[in-house]
Amino acid sequence: MGSRVSKRQKDILLVLSGTKDTITAEMIAKELGVSDRTVRNELKAIQADCRHLGVVIESVRGLGYKLQVTDPALYAENFSQLVIEKKEEYDQFLDQDGRVLYLLKVLLLSKKEIKIEQFEDKIYVSKSTIQNDLKKVREYLSKHQLKLVYRPHYGIMVEGDEYKKRLCLSEYFYHNFRGRRIQKDSSPLLDQQLYVTIKDIIIKKINEYTLNISDMSLENLATHIAIACKRIEQGFIIEHFKEPFDSGHAFEKKVAEELIIDVQAYTHLQFPDSEIDYIIVHLLGTRLLQENKLSELSWYEEVNSIVQRMIKRLDMELNWDFHQDYEFSQALTLHLRAAINRLRFRMNIRNPLLDEIKLRHPGAFEAGVVASRVLEEYTGIEPGEHEIAYIALHIGVALERKKSKQKKIKRVIIVCASGLGSAHLLAFRIKQLFSSELEIVDIINYYNLLQYDMSSIDLIISTIPIKENLSVPIEVVNTFLNEEDVEELRKKLLSGENKAAVYLHPSRIFMNLALDTKEKVIGFLGDELYKRGLVPENYTQLVLEREEFAPTCFGNLVAIPHPISPVTDETFWTICTLQSPIDWHNNQMVQVVVLLNIQKEPGKNLEEMYKVLIQVIENKTIVQNMIKSKSVAALMGEFN
Repeated sequence: MGSRVSKRQKDILLVLSGTKDTITAEMIAKELGVSDRTVRNELKAIQADCRHLGVVIESVRGLGYKLQVTDPALYAENFSQLVIEKKEEYDQFLDQDGRVLYLLKVLLLSKKEIKIEQFEDKIYVSKSTIQNDLKKVREYLSKHQLKLVYRPHYGIMVEGDEYKKRLCLSEYFYHNFRGRRIQKDSSPLLDQQLYVTIKDIIIKKINEYTLNISDMSLENLATHIAIACKRIEQGFIIEHFKEPFDSGHAFEKKVAEELIIDVQAYTHLQFPDSEIDYIIVHLLGTRLLQENKLSELSWYEEVNSIVQRMIKRLDMELNWDFHQDYEFSQALTLHLRAAINRLRFRMNIRNPLLDEIKLRHPGAFEAGVVASRVLEEYTGIEPGEHEIAYIALHIGVALERKKSKQKKIKRVIIVCASGLGSAHLLAFRIKQLFSSELEIVDIINYYNLLQYDMSSIDLIISTIPIKENLSVPIEVVNTFLNEEDVEELRKKLLSGENKAAVYLHPSRIFMNLALDTKEKVIGFLGDELYKRGLVPENYTQLVLEREEFAPTCFGNLVAIPHPISPVTDETFWTICTLQSPIDWHNNQMVQVVVLLNIQKEPGKNLEEMYKVLIQVIENKTIVQNMIKSKSVAALMGEFN
């Protein structure tokens, strides 16, 4: 079928070809989940140019539309291809996730009840399968305070307020199209032209006010406004929000009103005041303001006080002191203003880096959990993993900034017997490779070494062997550094003090356990530690409480559970491997569990401990070797 025919037009042609009688635009619209007007516009476009398909579309006054075949051979060629394309579309119904997403979309967009038989005809599965799928739909809707209700003889429909339906629709869109560009006609909610135009209108406004928002926030805002356009077109209007928008939201109100003027001009739709409030809500959930304007705003002191409580909590529980980090407090204040509004209006947020943050920066993520408990205390709403991960990003940046300031540059002298020229060449090469790790204090000859004051020197790099017993470590290298020299120097300069052995003990390693749930694993390990007098009696409950806040499965078959607050005198690991992988959370499988305990009294910086742990859990080979290990010694050896 020709490329000039869009996907939506192909769908309309397929509906027409499936009946010998006339069919109204309204019936086609219901079948495809779009508006009557959209169908009529598409039919006009097809009618003008469909003879090349071997058909014409007749418009019968008062009855609807009918497909007439003018060239059977051409019709057979084109429509056989169309059936193949439709089969590909039906492939989404092969698994339950695809069917549930489809059912959600249709039910949320429907103005009235739908009979289950209609779904049977559409997706070719049994009634019992659809009823089972609808249980999942019901669970999903309940998260958005929506209900799936059944009326005998009429069918099923979604009940609930329009705002919550839209949040649910945007969640549907995210799950169905994440990781893919929006294609033309890919969704009855978002046709490409509308979405792109709205995005351009937002970008124009961002540039006008010299704002800076992320690509994801931009796409999220464009999606919500596009959904609003479609819902208004279909006659669904948002209800007025209970909370009035005070003077503290004057900027967002101004931007929303200006955006809507442009959107109305393009769509010819009329946005009532409640719909403008809907746009304000989404602007409030987006970081629109610049840091240099913070102190002028009425809400600044309130949000900044939450930030200061977070900083105090991080210092108390993790010994990470950010009190003097002005950049951190300003960035977090800006972020939290939007985050609080998202929680207040129950808006869904997605963090595309969630899994990577949990895996690569577990320390920062755990700090995010600690800080977000302050946010939960303030709002009374659990932030969820995606919000926690955003807070963790800010903490991660602050940690890197802190490390760079605290980093101790090693003071080095170079001993070279080959002459001044080659010594300076060696020094230049070392500076190139390790400029941020060392400072070359001096270049000396071997015969001056014993008289040299070593009190402030951390390392001697020499081109000749040094037999004398000196108080400073010595690294012998070639005058022209080779790869082995560079690697050995790197080990010397970058080696951390903490090693895995510090946190491991053979008595706290359990292998090949026949446990099949997260709760059983945590219960078993908690009981073992309690028997040894290492943890309090309520320890297992504290670990499960932390899991409820944000699951600790990090991919690669590994989970790192821990209590919601420190309860042990030392920092240590307890490890177990399982006979078979278990579903830890939302189909994330786990076969290696590292139960982490951090000491109650803040002590050493834990970054090195996390660094060692990450190196192990990220490595698929090491994890597989741990699972296959037949002895405790072999498993411990994987940490070396």
